[in-house]
Amino acid sequence: MHNAPPVVYPVGRFALGRVALIAVCGLSAVGMLSWQSLTLAAGPKLWGAWCWWGVCALSAAHWASRQALKSGRLGWSGEAWFLQANADSAQQAQPVVVSLGLDTGQGLLLWVRTVDEQGHAQGLLQSAWLQAGAMPSKWHGLRCAVYSRPRTSKLHDGVMP
Repeated sequence: MHNAPPVVYPVGRFALGRVALIAVCGLSAVGMLSWQSLTLAAGPKLWGAWCWWGVCALSAAHWASRQALKSGRLGWSGEAWFLQANADSAQQAQPVVVSLGLDTGQGLLLWVRTVDEQGHAQGLLQSAWLQAGAMPSKWHGLRCAVYSRPRTSKLHDGVMP
C-alpha cells in the first residue's frame, strides 16, 4: 500500500524538448570548434571527429523523437502506475513502471516503461512531461504519487523492523 491517493493526469508534449536538443547539439559543436582551434587539428583527424559528432547528433535526434510520449493519461491507482495512450479512447490501461527524471516544481519529467504479465519492465524507456498547469487541482496528488515509497511487508504485518 502506498500513501498517495489515486490520480490520473494528462501527459503533454514537451514543447522545449526540441529546443533543448538543439541547444545541446549547438553547445557540443562549440566544444568541437574549441577543440579544433586549441589543438590545431587538421586532415583526417578533424574530419573524423566532425563525422563522429554528426553521427552522435543525428542519433540523439532520432532517439529523442521516438522516446517521448506525445499524449495520453498517466495514472496512479494507489497501488500501481498505468498508462492510457489515447486520452479520448476507452482502451485498456497498460501497467507501467515510472521513475523520476527531473522535477522543476511546475513540471515533471518522468521515465516510463511498460510492464509485462510477470511484473517485469520491458520495451522502450519513454519520457513523459507533465506540467502543473494541465490540471492544477491534481498536481499535488500526482507529486505525492511520484515520490511515494512502498511500505515494507513487516510494517503491514504490524511488526516493527
